[in-house]
Amino acid sequence: MHQSSFRALRILALTFIATVAASTATFAAEEAAAAGEPKVKSTSAWDMIKHGGPSLLILGLCSVATVTLIIERFMYYRKAAGNTDEILNKVKQAGTMSEALAAIEHAPGISGNIFRATLGAARDGYEPEQIEQLVQGYVTKELINMEKFLPQLDTFVTMCPLIGLAGTTIGMIKSFSIVAAIGMSDPTKLAGGISEALVNTAGGLLVAIPSLFAYNWFTGRKEAILMDMEKGLSELMVILKSSAGH
Repeated sequence: MHQSSFRALRILALTFIATVAASTATFAAEEAAAAGEPKVKSTSAWDMIKHGGPSLLILGLCSVATVTLIIERFMYYRKAAGNTDEILNKVKQAGTMSEALAAIEHAPGISGNIFRATLGAARDGYEPEQIEQLVQGYVTKELINMEKFLPQLDTFVTMCPLIGLAGTTIGMIKSFSIVAAIGMSDPTKLAGGISEALVNTAGGLLVAIPSLFAYNWFTGRKEAILMDMEKGLSELMVILKSSAGH
């Protein structure tokens, strides 16, 4: 909640700056029209990118990094998902630990890995209390893998709007420096600074918004996998303790 509030404030700040820039552009256009100057010719996407300046180049590199992280995490979580209920049913139907291990030998996902390690420890003669300690280590290891690259993705979510805001501020400084130097006698000279401001605002948001969506989706997948795995492990430990009691 705390991080979401800060991100919302940053987006509002960016929107405010963009609104100021748009208002300046509109005022310049009205002044140009009043002076009888021809309408400004629409620019291409490449011209807009060129007006973005160094900060837009940094945002381009950030976008490549975020896309790479998103693809890597998507492929990982696709493989990490497993059917815990199906694994438990196979364990219950098995007569011995060896049969249970053979039944879930090819079980996919993190749950399959944890269950195989747990049953392997039980087959090797570990006590239920010892197995619980081992399982905690297995879960911690898998949790580290699940959280891999998520902090970096979260950093890009926070950093990209700030980079865009920096480029926006630089563009607005250039525009108002021109106003201070020559006044509003030639509003078309403001176009470069205004374009740089607006392009950087858009660039920062275009990188941050998909990254934020992906980060939240991955976090949700991580929590869902953990909850499902913990539920299955609790039931498995009950089965192992019952078997040990007999």
